[in-house]
Amino acid sequence: MVLKNNRSVNILSVFLAFFLALALILCGVEETIALPAVGCEKEMGAWETIPLAPPENRMQSIHTIVLPNGKVLTLNGSSFRTTLTKDENGNNKFIEGVDVTDNKIVDNTSLFDPVSGKFKRISTPPAMQFGESNDLFCSGHLQLADGNVLFIGGTGRYYPGGAFTGSRQVNIYDWKTDKWSTVGQLKQGRWYPSLIPLADGKVVIFSGLKLDAPNQINPSLEIYDPKTQKFSYVDLTRIKNSPFNTKLKDVDSYDTIDLYPRVFPTKDGRLLITGDDGGIGGVLVSQSSKKTYLMSIKENADGSFAVSFEIGPEKAETSKAYGTALQVPNSEDVLLLGGIIGTNDINFGRGGNTKGFPAGSRVADSLQRWVSPDKSGEKNGKWEIVNHFLDKPRANLEAVILPTKEILVVNGGQYPEYKPVYEPLLMTPNPEAPGGYTTKSMNPANLPRLYHNGAVLLPDARVLVIGGNANRASLEKDGTVHVNAVRDPQTYYKFPELKDKSGQKKEFTVDEYYKSPQSYFLEGDSEPFVPAEIWQAEIFSPPYLFKSGPRPEILDAPTTVVYGKPGVLFVKNASATGSVVLVKLGAVTHSFDYGQKLAELWNVRLITTAKDSSSPSNIVFRAPENANLYPPGYYMIFYLNDVGKPSMAKMVKLEAAS
Repeated sequence: MVLKNNRSVNILSVFLAFFLALALILCGVEETIALPAVGCEKEMGAWETIPLAPPENRMQSIHTIVLPNGKVLTLNGSSFRTTLTKDENGNNKFIEGVDVTDNKIVDNTSLFDPVSGKFKRISTPPAMQFGESNDLFCSGHLQLADGNVLFIGGTGRYYPGGAFTGSRQVNIYDWKTDKWSTVGQLKQGRWYPSLIPLADGKVVIFSGLKLDAPNQINPSLEIYDPKTQKFSYVDLTRIKNSPFNTKLKDVDSYDTIDLYPRVFPTKDGRLLITGDDGGIGGVLVSQSSKKTYLMSIKENADGSFAVSFEIGPEKAETSKAYGTALQVPNSEDVLLLGGIIGTNDINFGRGGNTKGFPAGSRVADSLQRWVSPDKSGEKNGKWEIVNHFLDKPRANLEAVILPTKEILVVNGGQYPEYKPVYEPLLMTPNPEAPGGYTTKSMNPANLPRLYHNGAVLLPDARVLVIGGNANRASLEKDGTVHVNAVRDPQTYYKFPELKDKSGQKKEFTVDEYYKSPQSYFLEGDSEPFVPAEIWQAEIFSPPYLFKSGPRPEILDAPTTVVYGKPGVLFVKNASATGSVVLVKLGAVTHSFDYGQKLAELWNVRLITTAKDSSSPSNIVFRAPENANLYPPGYYMIFYLNDVGKPSMAKMVKLEAAS
């Protein structure tokens, strides 16, 4: 049951959430989410709380990827925990970091089954490969065209003061066999890298921290070819107009490509480097850049690559950390939402304190939109900004593309690790509205989701919401994880004395927290206490699932579709008019989804009408043509009826003609 928090929650919403959860167990997913709305769910959606996994399967999800079989791969790695020991007097002693070369410490990977609502622990790659550490915490990941998941880099080593190095490891998860493999090592370390797919299935790997220099950005890119399993290395410091060769105005520094850069392909095959990122404190980069870049890649006859840059249009705001970014559904336009301005330190605003940070540092509530060359008339497009677009400032937010081309903004906080925002914001396309969207607040979630949260679209058109770090958990030698630790200037960390809202002492337990997540408080803080890690998942059903009338059902669909070629769906409960969309499988970490894209299929026609409601209609469609915007791989195909109610998806593989 979704528990009532200290916000006003419609009683009918709570009852429905309970009823949905019960029906999920008794009837299965499809029957559950086809129920009619009985309260405000038709306008504001509904939440279900996934039962807390047994202790042996409880873990954070820092990397969350939807697989072609409909399950969700969740991965934690070492999770930047502290080590808890005892001093000579028997007092708690917190040691910064954990031993990332220990298999037990990094072995935190699971599969979530949205149908059963259960998590299953699975194997993790070994902690050591090729004589070096192999912790997938804060790696980069992306689904390859065959549906397997490529993991690049991760944590090489923790250093005191929050410094890191990146590993050189390359790991691949096979979704069919549930096995891991490796294809060797990178030339340099990568911690917080971004992986961007190309039209031919190759992957461009940007940024990350070096192997041999703590908190030093890797100023290169590598290009991975899955067919040959080889990497090509390009030094960006030697290329004209690259960020590493571009002097900034009014400051004595050059630009850079920071950690987890938000990068997008354009229709013509260039890559738009937006300037926003997921950087960390202690990495010395300028926070005053408004620049963007368009990068071109050319493969030479000998298999090497030539890279060139053009300076793009400037943004109205300087680079932001831990905002989210996405490509507009069925478009090459790009949106940047929220994020931290003036600092890349995730500790900004912890406890509401902003002292000691650069003047003017804040969390943004804006939307910035890159308007493509075709729409703007500018060779490299232009940026537009809508201030106060979000209902409140947000960092560590997620933006999930829905089958309706709406966008669900969810998770995060008014500060990166403090003051969580519980209410999702639904963005509905409207060409007359500023930024192209109107917004509406949805029903609130039950649990806080700050740093390291995730949100992905499921094949049943619901949204899985998972994870969240407000602090650093502590790990004992026997594997016990404590999530009620807080920072302390004398002892580094400590276990605080928590109280209820009335000020009475209240002992912290994990089970009690999940029964009543708004009931713990720290002395002098009016905001409810948030544990270091959130282990319980929730699922949000958007308003479209409560629209009146029967839900369409795809009875049969092709397993593969070819660029520009027609295909046929057999749909029960189809309408005279409708639409068909492809949505790329989500692959999210650090407030950025490297997978999701939406293509609305064209030339959709109802060619045969069902004689009765039990018979299917034949729906003809044509696949997208542009592989730059829609790279090869697995997509969810949805049919939407005339009122915008989506079917459950079928999985299809988009590929070039053989």
